[in-house]
Parts: sequence; structure tokens; C-alpha cells
Amino acid sequence: MVKTMTDVQELEAVKRIIMDHYHEGHAKHDYKYYEGALHKEWKFFLLTPEGKLAIIDKEKYYAWYDPKDYDENLHWETEIYNVDITGNVGSAKIRLECERVQYIDYFNLMKIEGKWWIVHKISHGNKKE
Repeated sequence: MVKTMTDVQELEAVKRIIMDHYHEGHAKHDYKYYEGALHKEWKFFLLTPEGKLAIIDKEKYYAWYDPKDYDENLHWETEIYNVDITGNVGSAKIRLECERVQYIDYFNLMKIEGKWWIVHKISHGNKKE
């Protein structure tokens, strides 16, 4: 299937959101980076260690990322496995990891008022330590 210039631009816009905001938020341990990527209604769905569904809102998620806890010795890497866009909705699968953890994240995205936003996230994580 031949991609149009618009398709390529939309794909690049989603990748920039992931790298410039989501990746940097983790790498700098600073929730302020997420403001450019996570929609105001964003939610994080995950399974607890007991296998129960937990739904985390932005306020609680942001509390996990304080810049004063930044560790310059951690080297964060993000790989975007795929991005699938249909009109103004999309999904992405990424791998995000450092020396301590590895996450596989799935994002649901929407283009709202001309900007791509991550509206939901589900994640699988493993501690390395």
C-alpha cells in the first residue's frame, strides 16, 4: 500500500509525541514532559501483581515522576515497534527500558483539534533488578 505524504506526516507526528514527550518524561524522570502527550482524560490500565485490573489517572501517574529523583546513570531506550493510524485514531506499540526495568506499552491515540494525544495506555513491565 502506497502511503501519501499526509500518512507519512501523521506517522511522524505520532512518533514525535512518543519520543519528545513520553520517552523524555521517563528519561528525565519529569512528569512535565508528559503534558505534551497525555490527553487530559488519559488513563493507564494495568494488571497488579495479583492479576487485578488497576486504572491510574494522570494525577497519580505524575506523582511517580519527580525530577529530583532523576538518575543520570540510567540510560533509557525507546523502540517504536509499530504505529497504526486510521483517520484521526491510532495505536502504537513501544518498548521502553533502562537498566532497571523494561516496559512494553500499548497506546491508543486520537488526533483532537489538530494534535495527536495518547488517550489510553496499557503496559506490561518487568523489573531487571
